[in-house]
Amino acid sequence: MAGYVRFAFAIMLCIANMIIYGLKVNISTTIIGMVKARKVVDGNNAAHPCPQFEITDGMSGSDGPDFDGPYDWSPFQQGLVVSLYFAGYMLGMFPAGYFADRFNTKYVLLTSVLLNSLFTLLVPVVAESIGVLLFLRFMTGLVSAANLPVVNVLVGKWVVYEEKSTWVAIINAGTSIGTVISIFTSGYIMKDISWQAVFYIHGCLPLIWCAVFFIFFADNPETQKYISEPERELIVNSYGHRKPQSGKSQVPWKDIFTSKPFWALVATNTLGNFCWYFMLTQLPLYMNKMLRFDIKSNAVISCSPYLINAITNPLLGKLLDWGRQKGFWTQTNARKIAVGVSCIPPSILMLAIAYSGCERVGATVMLVISIVICGAIFVGHLINQNDLAPNYAGILMGMTNTPGTISAFILPALVGELNKSGHTFENWRYVFWLSVICQLMAFVVFVLFGSAKIQKWNYPEGSPERNALRNEDTADPSASKMI
Repeated sequence: MAGYVRFAFAIMLCIANMIIYGLKVNISTTIIGMVKARKVVDGNNAAHPCPQFEITDGMSGSDGPDFDGPYDWSPFQQGLVVSLYFAGYMLGMFPAGYFADRFNTKYVLLTSVLLNSLFTLLVPVVAESIGVLLFLRFMTGLVSAANLPVVNVLVGKWVVYEEKSTWVAIINAGTSIGTVISIFTSGYIMKDISWQAVFYIHGCLPLIWCAVFFIFFADNPETQKYISEPERELIVNSYGHRKPQSGKSQVPWKDIFTSKPFWALVATNTLGNFCWYFMLTQLPLYMNKMLRFDIKSNAVISCSPYLINAITNPLLGKLLDWGRQKGFWTQTNARKIAVGVSCIPPSILMLAIAYSGCERVGATVMLVISIVICGAIFVGHLINQNDLAPNYAGILMGMTNTPGTISAFILPALVGELNKSGHTFENWRYVFWLSVICQLMAFVVFVLFGSAKIQKWNYPEGSPERNALRNEDTADPSASKMI
C-alpha cells in the first residue's frame, strides 16, 4: 500500500483554501451589520419594488431586514470595502505566482495564511477610519494573491496525475466550504454577539492550521519526513510530476507568450470568472436589498450553494477522471466540459433571475443553482495552468488570474455606483447582463482554442520529455489518451 500522506497534504491545501476564501468573503456579509441602515425618506415601504417583503423580523428592533450599524458609509464606499481587497489580489497575483514557482512554496503559502489571519484581526481596530480600512483591505488582498498560484504549484508536486481531477476538486472544495462557514457563522456571530467578534473569531482559528502545516509538512514529497518510500516513489514517478529543481530552470517567456492555449486561458480566466465573483461578492447584498431577507436567513441561503459545491465539484472531478481513464474523452475535452458547465447553464439562470422581479422563491432557487453550477470553474479553467505546464503553474496562475480578478474588483464598485440612489431590479439587471455576456464569450474562446495537453515548453530544450512531446504524433496511442 502506497500510503496516505499525499491525501493528508491535499486536505491541508483544502483547509488553506477554506481559510483564504472564508476571510475573503466574511466582510461581504458583515458589512450589512457595520453600516447604518438607510431609511426611506417618506417612510413608505412601497418605495421598495417588493413591499410585501418588508416585515418585522425582530432582529434589531426595527422594521424590515435592515441592520443598523455604526458607520455611515455610502453605497460606493461599501463597494470599495469589498472591491479593494480584489485590487490588491489582482496586483499581487503575478509576483505571488513568480515567488511560488521560484521559492519554497510551503513558506509562501504559510506566510499568506498567517498575514491573512493577522490582518483580519485588525479590521475592528481600524474600521473607525474608512481610509485605513480600505488600505488594510487592499493589503489583505495583496497577501492573499499567493493562494491559487501556490496551490497550483503544490498540486504539481504532490498530486498523482491519474488522481488529478478528483483531488483538485477536493482541494478546491475548500473555497466553497470556507465560503459556507464564513457566511453562515458571520450572520450568526453578528446577530448573537457583535460584528467585531466575526473578525476576532475568524482571525484566530487559522493560526492552528499554520502551526500544523509548519511542523508536519514539507514543500515536496522528496523532502517530506513523514511518508513511506512506496508512496514517495509513486508521486515522484507520476506523469507530469514537478521536481524540486524545476524552480531553478529558466522561464520560457517567449514560448509562453506565443502559446495559443496560454492566451485562450488568459481570455477564459478574464471572462469566465464574472459569474463566480458576482455571486461571491454581491449575493448577500442582493438577498438583503432586493429580496429582503434578514441577516440570518441571508446567511443560510447565501452559504447553501457553496455547501452543495463542496459535494458536486469532487463528484464532477471524479466523473471527468473516470471518463478520461475509460477513453470517453481526453483531458482537454474534460476541461472543455467543465468550462461549458460553468458558463452556459449559469448564464441562462442569471437572465431568468434578472427578469424574475419579486418572484422571491423562484429567484432564490435559481441563484442557488447558478452558484452550484458555476463552481465547475474549479475543475475547469482554474486548474488548466497545471495542465499546460506543471513546472510553471504558479507563474501561469499569476499571469492568467491577474486579469481574471478584474471582475471581482469592478463588480462591487459598479453595483454601488448603479444603486447609489436606491436599489432597483433595473439597476441590478445591467450587472446580470454583463456577467452573462462575459460567461458566454469565455465558453466560446476555450472551446475553440483551449487545451489541457502539457506544452513542450514545460520542459527544458533538448530534454527527453520535450522531445517525447515533440514526437507525440508517432507515440503510443495509449499515451495520448492521457492528454
